[in-house]
Amino acid sequence: MAELKLKNIRVIRQRFELNIPSLSAHSGKILGVMGKSGCGKSTLLQVIAGFEKNMEGEIFLDEKEMTYIPAENRKMALVFQRPALFSQLTVLENVCFGLKIQHLPKNEQIARSLFWLKRLGLEHLKDFLPHQISGGEAQRVALARSVVVNFPVLLLDEPFSALDSQSRGESRKAVRDVVSEMGLIGVLVSHDLDDIKSVADDYCLMESGRIVKFETVKY
Repeated sequence: MAELKLKNIRVIRQRFELNIPSLSAHSGKILGVMGKSGCGKSTLLQVIAGFEKNMEGEIFLDEKEMTYIPAENRKMALVFQRPALFSQLTVLENVCFGLKIQHLPKNEQIARSLFWLKRLGLEHLKDFLPHQISGGEAQRVALARSVVVNFPVLLLDEPFSALDSQSRGESRKAVRDVVSEMGLIGVLVSHDLDDIKSVADDYCLMESGRIVKFETVKY
């Protein structure tokens, strides 16, 4: 079982300190990170992704140290609060984008992208532009674009907060199914306990840059 492990993580800013002595996430499961705005949960996600340069500590992925590997080489997929799709590209072209960057043959790009669009119930939207689909559909397109590149870690930063209740439920299920079926290591940041308990296998509560509680979610 692959593992993402953080050791002695510390980030110091003018009026804030992130201090995480130890934290782990495992393949096929989602670790939820919950807390109020300003508690440090997004900073923690940036540390994992490699966007936080002023940090101390160590990060390991499946026993390989990632601490000094640049963000673009860490092979971690991200889904944000806003889907940030390319407005001029169709749904299919958006999902193909990461595979195009990897210089895969075009037929493989299309085949893999269509597989994930079908898996997430979006195949009928493949020729639509982003402004022609709903917010929930756009978020699932963003998820497809993230997982199609087959990276081992999926980082989710408040991905459900802008969705209506129906779209939120569909997107939560899609994330859980994808992480479980692909054996990904998922890390979900949210301020919403319902999101955490609907999606995560384990979760930690953060306050003032520290983890004050860790629990396993019971389904």
